[in-house]
Amino acid sequence: MKIVRTYATSANLGPGFDAFGICLNLYNEYAFEVSNEYEINEFNEKYKNPENNLIIKSYEKVFNILNKKVIPIKLTELEHNIPTSRGLGSSASCIVSGVMIANNVLGNILTIDDVFQIASDIEGHPDNVAPLIFGGLTCSFKNDKYYTVKCNPSNDFIYTVCIPSFELKTSVARSVLPENVKMADAVSNISHSVALIKALELGNMELLKQANIDKLHQDYRFPLINDSAYFIDYAKNNPVTCMISGAGPTILLISKESLNINYKDWKIIEQKVNNKGAYIYER
Repeated sequence: MKIVRTYATSANLGPGFDAFGICLNLYNEYAFEVSNEYEINEFNEKYKNPENNLIIKSYEKVFNILNKKVIPIKLTELEHNIPTSRGLGSSASCIVSGVMIANNVLGNILTIDDVFQIASDIEGHPDNVAPLIFGGLTCSFKNDKYYTVKCNPSNDFIYTVCIPSFELKTSVARSVLPENVKMADAVSNISHSVALIKALELGNMELLKQANIDKLHQDYRFPLINDSAYFIDYAKNNPVTCMISGAGPTILLISKESLNINYKDWKIIEQKVNNKGAYIYER
């Protein structure tokens, strides 16, 4: 049995709006095998239709790009730990799963950069896709194609994801952002994002707290997240850095020590950086 494992990712990381992303250890797993017709097992009922399943849609996209006849598969969800619409890269997980499965079924004819290009194109941006494929901490952008740079964050940090019970659609989180920004705000984000990457590499919490200043998205999105003020205040009063994970509503806390916090019905999970990224294995 072949299995693809894909991980949760946290994008933006404060001032790194639409550019930074980090791969965490929370993962989904899907078993797959070639079949005479599609068979989708153990998924939520609405995703058992291939037309509604993002993994299958991404899988078929690869065949279409390569002008190959689609080969049906049996797809079974084994592990589902990445919550949807929470800012932890659930859509990227499905997209990368589909692209990697297609590549495997076709005899691994794509390079890892091909996988990155196709997955980023399906997602529409590379900030979640890049850390998921390459692992670790990445900074990504698009020119003539998608590019990514992998950084090496310190192992000293603990990444605590605080996941609420409610969802926040990315489209809603996008809708509150201004169409234009001040030059001073753009300059602030450029300078602080460079410092933030360095702080993560050095394991320097003092620098990380100073670098975690964002002018482009968080001030507009925090009001959409009920009880976010609790985590913001917690970080202000402790050696902790607080930021929105992706478009939210998950809150990401970065620290050097276990926080051991509980808050209402929020699910609090400690994570470390996963430097391997998505992969396929057999068992």
